[in-house]
Amino acid sequence: MRALTKRSATPRDVLVQDLPKPEPGPGQVRVRTEACGLCGSDVHAWNHDTGYEWIRPPVVLGHEAVGYVEALGEGVDPAWLGKRVVPVAIDGCGVCDLCERGFRQICPRRTVLGLSFDGAAAESFVVPEARLVEVDRHMPASTLALTEPLSVACRAVAHIENAAVGPTRVVVSGPGPIGTMAALVLAQRGHDVVLSGVGNDENVRLPLARALGLRTVIAGRDELPFNPTAWVDASGSTAALDAAIAAVLPGSPISVVGLFARTGPVDFNAVTRKEIRLQGSYGSTKVDYRAAADAMAADPAPWPQLVTEISLTDAASALERAAAGHDMKVVLVP
Repeated sequence: MRALTKRSATPRDVLVQDLPKPEPGPGQVRVRTEACGLCGSDVHAWNHDTGYEWIRPPVVLGHEAVGYVEALGEGVDPAWLGKRVVPVAIDGCGVCDLCERGFRQICPRRTVLGLSFDGAAAESFVVPEARLVEVDRHMPASTLALTEPLSVACRAVAHIENAAVGPTRVVVSGPGPIGTMAALVLAQRGHDVVLSGVGNDENVRLPLARALGLRTVIAGRDELPFNPTAWVDASGSTAALDAAIAAVLPGSPISVVGLFARTGPVDFNAVTRKEIRLQGSYGSTKVDYRAAADAMAADPAPWPQLVTEISLTDAASALERAAAGHDMKVVLVP
């Protein structure tokens, strides 16, 4: 089978190569891949960036996948055979205190599909039964490949909704895939939303957001259209987090889903005096995957517009496109 393989620790040493089709072990299934999105973590792994040195190549990349279960390992429920599924990308050991409390994605023994073990940017992949989430049989495959990043956005939104009372006025900073999806989910659920970016985002991301019906602003240039009562930061920018702390009304929640290349001082005096609820949001669990599936089912229209399909054969050039930000979400199709 064809598979996008990170062959070594050398930056950008990837190749679509022929590998034997994997066989599922006990408690595992093999999934025939229909589509697999490329994530920022795939780009970082491709570059072998700082923070990704723990990856042990060779490894098949990819975790934003959808496909049909085509083979079962020993002990797997036979009802899974033939079902259309997405795999949970990050999962824990299942037995520690964090996992039992529902935080499987931050378990200290968590593993990541496509980084810790062979992933889904291939014609088939193997994954534990415990990671499977059944999905709609009729929605386009490239749309369902958005389930994982959309689940991350839904988790960030859930932190806002759990902390707020009723509909809120929300700024989402960072108009990449997660931020744009978070803004779409918030708008779908009746919140007043504006998506904030920087000047370079006018090239692709903000025009697309406006085409999807979202309001947008350029940070530092445009005034916000309201006094925000909540904020989602998907930018990983200290400037955006500083702006959020300064702008939100007292008592407001801030959900931080972006990862920061550099961290700076946070104005915790403002956080304290304004009683701001600062909440980290990392990855997602099955609950969030189901919320993502519900969001796509509730309004199927916007999600396909986020996708650029590229053949798995051209995966190396697809990584170049993903790194350059020419597209909102690159999805590989075998």
